[in-house]
Amino acid sequence: MMTGRGRERGPMHINIGRDPIAIVGAACRLPGAQSPADLWQIVSGGRDMIGVIPQDRFDIDTTSGRRRPDVLRGAGGYLDDIAGFDARFFGVTPFEALRMDPQQRLLLEVTWEALDDAGIPAESLAGSDTGVYTSLLPSGYWDLLRRSGMYDMHAALGAAVSGIFPGRVSTLLDLRGPSMGVEAACATSLLAVHVACRALWAGEIDLAIVGGANLQIVPDLYFALADAGVLSSSGRCKFGDVSGDGYVRSEGLVALILKPLSRALADGEHPYATILGSAATHDGRTGGSLVSPGLEGHETMLRKAYLDAGVSPGEVDYVEAHGPGTPAGDPTELAALDLVLREGRDPERRCLVGSLKSNIGHTEFTSGMAGLLKTALALRHRTIPATLHVVEPHAVLRNPAAAVELALLTQDWPDRGTPGLAGVNSFGMSGTNVHLVLSEAPQAARPRRWARPSYVLPLSARDPRALDELAGAYADLLDGVDEEAGPGLHDVCFSAGARRSHHEYRLAAVGDDARSLAASLREFRANGRGDGRSLHGGERRAARRPKVVFVFPGQGGQWAGMGRQLLAAEPAFALRLHECARAVAAELGWSPVDALLRGERLSRVDEVQPTLWAMQVALAAVWREWGVEPDLLVGHSMGEIAAAVTAGALSVADGAAVVARRSRLLRELRTPGAMWAVALGEEAARQAIGEHSGHVSVGVVNSRHSTVLSGDPARLERIVGPLRRDGVFCRRVDVDYASHAPQVEPVREALLEALSSVRPGPCAVPIHSSARDRVIDGMELDAGYWFDNLRLPVRFAAACQAALADARPTVFIEMSPHPVLQTALEEEVEAAGATASVVPCLRKDVPDAAALSAALGQAYVLGCRPRWDRVHAGGEYVRLPGYPWQRRRFWPGSATSPVPPEPAREPAREPARTGRPDLAALSETELTAVVTDLASQVLAVPGHEIGMDVPLTLLGLDSVLATRFRERVRRELGVEVPVRSLLGPGTLLDLTTELRSAATV
Repeated sequence: MMTGRGRERGPMHINIGRDPIAIVGAACRLPGAQSPADLWQIVSGGRDMIGVIPQDRFDIDTTSGRRRPDVLRGAGGYLDDIAGFDARFFGVTPFEALRMDPQQRLLLEVTWEALDDAGIPAESLAGSDTGVYTSLLPSGYWDLLRRSGMYDMHAALGAAVSGIFPGRVSTLLDLRGPSMGVEAACATSLLAVHVACRALWAGEIDLAIVGGANLQIVPDLYFALADAGVLSSSGRCKFGDVSGDGYVRSEGLVALILKPLSRALADGEHPYATILGSAATHDGRTGGSLVSPGLEGHETMLRKAYLDAGVSPGEVDYVEAHGPGTPAGDPTELAALDLVLREGRDPERRCLVGSLKSNIGHTEFTSGMAGLLKTALALRHRTIPATLHVVEPHAVLRNPAAAVELALLTQDWPDRGTPGLAGVNSFGMSGTNVHLVLSEAPQAARPRRWARPSYVLPLSARDPRALDELAGAYADLLDGVDEEAGPGLHDVCFSAGARRSHHEYRLAAVGDDARSLAASLREFRANGRGDGRSLHGGERRAARRPKVVFVFPGQGGQWAGMGRQLLAAEPAFALRLHECARAVAAELGWSPVDALLRGERLSRVDEVQPTLWAMQVALAAVWREWGVEPDLLVGHSMGEIAAAVTAGALSVADGAAVVARRSRLLRELRTPGAMWAVALGEEAARQAIGEHSGHVSVGVVNSRHSTVLSGDPARLERIVGPLRRDGVFCRRVDVDYASHAPQVEPVREALLEALSSVRPGPCAVPIHSSARDRVIDGMELDAGYWFDNLRLPVRFAAACQAALADARPTVFIEMSPHPVLQTALEEEVEAAGATASVVPCLRKDVPDAAALSAALGQAYVLGCRPRWDRVHAGGEYVRLPGYPWQRRRFWPGSATSPVPPEPAREPAREPARTGRPDLAALSETELTAVVTDLASQVLAVPGHEIGMDVPLTLLGLDSVLATRFRERVRRELGVEVPVRSLLGPGTLLDLTTELRSAATV
């Protein structure tokens, strides 16, 4: 049963048939508060965060400033840094960032934090019916830009039109729902929430992002408010006190993530509170003028809201008032609350009323959402914070029969046996009124605690400094992990993987408990690198995931006890291994699972190969269960049988038949044979064989420096003797037959007969055959193929080279209980100059679970995208440390702001400049430097920060800058480049190639 705070509560009458709206994510910047947790510390502790107006905020030497300098030296609630912005994170060029209103810049960060807080990866919303509703009224930044001479389109979009911002968010996240700015003076932000709720209830959207921002960048409004006598003479908002004579201006930003409650609970989220109903009205003429509050208008709003919520006003426990502390607004608001909330109320139980403005001042256009966030936190903590600065309450509050009472002390939420109920008011000087009805949120039942023998904690950032800071924050979090009372390690790893976006700078910590993971993270901070076992770190600059190649080696990686830990720890491994074991048992009468559990040392070919085959198939199943899907499969000798099963070309039963029947025939083979691994390339190996070529073959070509000689044992001894004396590495393979050589010809007919029943099918994943050295059709994998696989040379090096041919970053994952082909693969990667890495699954000197976790961590760092919800199945979402922004200062006239590269308007054509470089004569390095320099000038980004292999659009190039870039290329280099090609997936490397081609035509 869903319960509030884990306690069962009685039924509550709500709007039947309508799903409440859950507030699943929140973030803020408010005076003294960088997060909802900070805000709760302020209000629950009864703290006053009002300070003075920063002296460097406004230009007091302006005409208005000289006339009323005292106004700009008064009280206020201000944010510390409004010029800083992590432009690189959002793909915004410094050129554009300078032209963006700080309200837009900061609200981008706060919106991202709210999504993180909700545990919703930003990329998961792409293409969804998510709506964006924002409250950004002019801050005056446009005036500063105009004074600095910035009139271009980026400045207009970034600062002149506040309604652009929701579109910026929708474009950034690829959202398809409504995207709009809302304006209604100080009621603006809560009105945006109201509109979002209506869209959710109408089924128009699935999720809503609502944000509000209020910064004070120019002082003009201060003088108007001072002249009108609206500002507090005491420098405090004294809601409910008769001495209240005005409000204190403050800054703030709030972002909330809303979704239907049923979906939130199904998705394992933990709502702050739920919204049951809402109403938005206007006073009309009931207030007597546009800016005067109307009692009748307030009453109408309240009644409509509670009717919409299906809640009796008498059941409400607390109301967060608009409460600015003004002599006209407070009495009207309190009178309306008293009239409506008394309906159906027990006379002994008054409704408590308070105002956040007494703590942080009036955040004006964001104040409604700030009050909503405070109320949601109060419901979550079941605590009503005190309202400050009250000495003599208004008359309506002193009436013994009043239905409302100021919350003068922080106190527990009234316990009536039902979920707590609250209301939130917000009024605008325009006469607009908004009220929301909130309820304490039910919480989903906690899933069963899970435990793993090894954990992977994936962290990522878009800047290496941010990754370093994030590692420190998580280390501190892990210090407080409490498996009994609080979030467990499983939940932390699940949340970090499944409920966070993943960026190009990556870190994966591996360990069996929180302490070891924390130690690894601190080691990373101290040394700046991983150790390859418990810690992996790296940078993935590619815009798409790497090519993944599953590699299945031949025999040689087996060891006693392999896989036993995985049988107990990994359900996907156990399920697939048992399936394979049953198929082997049907062929040979014994189970590989039993052999593994007994820790037996396997020696006979008909024991080793079936068991290795089952291990390989099961390991591949684990990776695929974890969401790491192969783009290509490569098998080595007997490893091709596991590759065929993994590709879907062979059933498990047919795969078992091939490996069991063939290995049994090999055991019965009476032709003497042996195999030797030698550190020679293919041609050198043939020369070493020399006169013995009729009896010894190059059976395997692993790499250009490694081969295997196969054939007659005595002649092999005569070959390797001189090689050893010359210092050539030679090692005998632990077999008593000669695969991939004429010595296996005697089993041909028996094998073809034994495998005549095998029925191959098409491959679901391509296989590059190391026997036929090409990508094959699964239908080829009949009995004849499996003899060829035994008889023909293994051209593994060629298969590896083919896998690397397309220049795409590649990750080879070796499906083996111990690395067999890692060295050979790495040799080919180095020789090809490719961007590729080799990831071994298991190692015989490392516990299975730890080794496989380390392999997954390495694959993640290399750019793979695991399904972390499957890796840490059964995890519960817990809130995690926020992203550590790496801000730079962007402000007109600031020494640290980027200098505009050139005016926005350029002539359509200019005379050709002299001294253009001869592109055909430039080296690759020189041409790259020229192109990078041009991009650096247009994007206002230092050249060393520009990734040559990153799409230009991810570097911040938009249509305006693309046009400018095209003109610069034409003027400087004399080459026409279409704008559409610059805005596609192409990189600067692609552009360099295009320019080179154009120059040689």
